[in-house]
Amino acid sequence: MFNRYLPVERTNHLLLMATVLLVVWTSFELLFTRIWSNWLPIVPTLLGYASEGLLLVMAAVVIFHPELGRRRLLHRLKNPLNTSLFVFFVFVLFSLFVNNVPFAQGVFGVRALFQFLILFFILLAIDIPEKWVKQLFHIILGLGVVQAAAGIFEILFKIPLPLRDVEERRSVSIGEEVRAFGFMDSSNTLGGYLMAVILLLAIYLFVYRSQLGRKHLLIYSLIGLVLLAGLGLTFSRQAFLAMIGCFGLVGLIFRKNKAFRIMLYAAVGLLVLFIAGYGSALLLFEGFAQRNANTLDLSSNYRYLIVLSGLLVFTFSPVFGVGPGMFGSNAAFFFDSKMHQFMHEDLPSTMNTVDNNALYVLVEYGVIGVLLLGLIFVAILKTMAKLASSAALKHRWLGLFIITFTVAWLLMGTLSTAWENHQIALFFWLFLGIAVNWYKYDKTEE
Repeated sequence: MFNRYLPVERTNHLLLMATVLLVVWTSFELLFTRIWSNWLPIVPTLLGYASEGLLLVMAAVVIFHPELGRRRLLHRLKNPLNTSLFVFFVFVLFSLFVNNVPFAQGVFGVRALFQFLILFFILLAIDIPEKWVKQLFHIILGLGVVQAAAGIFEILFKIPLPLRDVEERRSVSIGEEVRAFGFMDSSNTLGGYLMAVILLLAIYLFVYRSQLGRKHLLIYSLIGLVLLAGLGLTFSRQAFLAMIGCFGLVGLIFRKNKAFRIMLYAAVGLLVLFIAGYGSALLLFEGFAQRNANTLDLSSNYRYLIVLSGLLVFTFSPVFGVGPGMFGSNAAFFFDSKMHQFMHEDLPSTMNTVDNNALYVLVEYGVIGVLLLGLIFVAILKTMAKLASSAALKHRWLGLFIITFTVAWLLMGTLSTAWENHQIALFFWLFLGIAVNWYKYDKTEE
């Protein structure tokens, strides 16, 4: 049946189209859930799982297709990251057993950390042409411009951020500044999203600059300015500082290479821009100044109180952790984990996740889990470093992007839930899958 109705070329094309659909859908998913949440309560729930449903359909096609999957599947999925991924998941199963975590709660806890791991393996099983990746790149640029333009519009016309529904809004009158949020659920989500698009564009220009004419350089530069303006108007400190940090760290480590030194200079320039913009915002926007003053009050700073609560729970099981889904992920709040009785009493009652990925990973997986997770990222960075040193421009582009974005993504996870955020995490798993696919292909050719 597959060979008759879905020959391998057509199947490969459909899977690539489905990946594009996934990227577009994920960029606007939360817009629809917010609009429909009042009058059709079932719709947000269904739409919230639409991307995962699409991934499962794609995975089923790959597994059962005679040319892509079945006996050939293990060979296609073979890659340098498998060992570290396998060891980590064995530890997760061990942690589930040792901590007596309810199965459903544990599964949802792991899901929060690796939401798009399925996409990564799907991309390993198919053929990915460079032309398609370039087209996807330009689609992402278009999505980024739309999001940034929407954010600029919101600032110009002072449109406040919608929360759980259309009526429940943050008000300028209570001292909360209007921040650009585009079609996302928060300004920090938009900030992380635009930061990823800016990195992708900046490294593309960095790698392909000799092949681009003045017209293309001008167009890409204008797009970059729009994206940067949108990022600035989110007032997302974590996104902007993560971008500065990743450029600065990578540029500092590889400063002997002239190409990488440019990243270090860019980090310094962006830091100056951030300080100037931040200072201006404190002077010009009363709500922004008030919010930062509240941040300095540790007795009411929920991020500080979360860290205190997390460190307390960490002492219960520092080596193996308290188990996935038991403390900080959405699963812990959904199943009302017993660890929540140790949460600080001054934390907002509306919180449904610990707003610090690094903290909840440390508490749930312990020191051993963090070390094993670190091995995964070491394997990723080693593989991407080989791609970044390749003579092929497409390899250098994706290799450098994954290296820089991994650093920025990890930094953002210390101040937010960026590691489990669909709009931000998608960039990591999507381009990691493409990069490892190309890495495997070249190794086979050799």
